[in-house]
Amino acid sequence: MIKKKFFFSSNLFKIIIIFCCLFFIYNFFHDNEKIYNIIINADYKNSLIIILLSIFLICLYSLLTLSALRDICEIKISSQKWYLIYFNSQFLNSIPFFGIFYRARQLKKFDLNYDKFVGMYVMIKWLYLSSLLFVLGIETLIFFYDVSFFNIKIFFIFFFLSLFLISFPYVFGKSFDRLIEKLNLSDYFIFSRIKKLLNLFIISSLNKKYIKKFFKIFIFIHLLELLVIVILINSLQTDIGIKDSYIIFVGTQLIDSINIIPQNIFISEIGTGFLVQELKYDFELGVLIKLYLRFLIFFSSIFLAIAYNIINKFLIKY
Repeated sequence: MIKKKFFFSSNLFKIIIIFCCLFFIYNFFHDNEKIYNIIINADYKNSLIIILLSIFLICLYSLLTLSALRDICEIKISSQKWYLIYFNSQFLNSIPFFGIFYRARQLKKFDLNYDKFVGMYVMIKWLYLSSLLFVLGIETLIFFYDVSFFNIKIFFIFFFLSLFLISFPYVFGKSFDRLIEKLNLSDYFIFSRIKKLLNLFIISSLNKKYIKKFFKIFIFIHLLELLVIVILINSLQTDIGIKDSYIIFVGTQLIDSINIIPQNIFISEIGTGFLVQELKYDFELGVLIKLYLRFLIFFSSIFLAIAYNIINKFLIKY
């Protein structure tokens, strides 16, 4: 009963956030000439390039998950079957939760239980964010050494946060184990699940083969996403330089790394809008950057899902 109430209140909170964001965006879009001018004057010739890059990105993300399934969860699944599941789920992600539920249901057929499925995705998120902060630390050290936040060098903040995140399961895990033993809490569902999740983090980080593979794929994803953002921004407004484009990229990466609601829909748009406004450009431009990117990725997901299903049926038939 308590679980149902929590689920209901959590969904209600997310719905309220979505409606607040919708109302906020509507007020900015309504009778707004800036939005109209940006859309009219945009250069859409690069859309095809962004779509092709987005398709490649989706393939890389699917490979990132596949490596975790095989190397960490030890699931025996063919590449052909996994790509079919992943591409279909990406298409279904247009409806909140449908994609992830579909993926979990399909992987259950390969003996991956729901607990381990959730744990695997949290683990990937943890590794991804730790890697992102570390790489941003290197990039800002090289290109933005003089940039500070509250008199602290920005690269130092990124390095510190990365180290904190990657060491958290080890430090917190030991304290958590002692607490469970001392209070005899090991039989409680929630505490046993947290312990298993922390162990999964530690096991994955100690798997050198997996970490090496993960980081290689991550670097490709990171560079491609940066390229996509730079091309997209240049398509909407040509007077934004590489430096500001990079700052927008970093901002969108950090905003999207913490999901408050599914895919951070509208929250990402508003967050990007405020970030772009801080760089002395129009708030509306920031919102359009994220909306345009979301639309192109969605189109890429549809195209990839349809194309792969046709190819897969052809391969099965012949």
